[in-house]
Amino acid sequence: MAALPQDAQARKSIPLATGLLDYFPSALVAVAALSAKGNDQHNPGSPLHWDRAKSGDEADALVRHLLQRGTVDDDGVLHSTKVAWRALASLQKELEANGAPIAPGARNVPKPFPDASDLPDSPVVAALIELHDEEAATDTLTAGKAYMADYGANPVSQKDEE
Repeated sequence: MAALPQDAQARKSIPLATGLLDYFPSALVAVAALSAKGNDQHNPGSPLHWDRAKSGDEADALVRHLLQRGTVDDDGVLHSTKVAWRALASLQKELEANGAPIAPGARNVPKPFPDASDLPDSPVVAALIELHDEEAATDTLTAGKAYMADYGANPVSQKDEE
């Protein structure tokens, strides 16, 4: 599993059985059952997976279920189970955003916008980057024109090309 450290001593310091499974066996079973129930509802006939395109409002959903903790939802699942699922989903996404590997059961994971250094070298890309730079001068950018001053060329517009 890629989420564990590569170093053997560091791996041994993470008590997955005694610090997770032994602490929360019933809670983890309930969350796993909820995952299966949710997959049947949102992805009928598909193998078990977390389709991230279906819902991304973990914090809001978690709080809605937290307000109803101690009660059973219309589908027969404890709201507290849904709180736990949403908390794990939120944590997983946060860890991934900070460099952890994407969960193996996740599908339709949005790809992050590429770093500017990964973008092609073109005047259009340069203009788009400048548009999103709040401190950059944009007074020379107008609809239908791309200024190529950085590339030693004259302004080009649709009319000039006709």
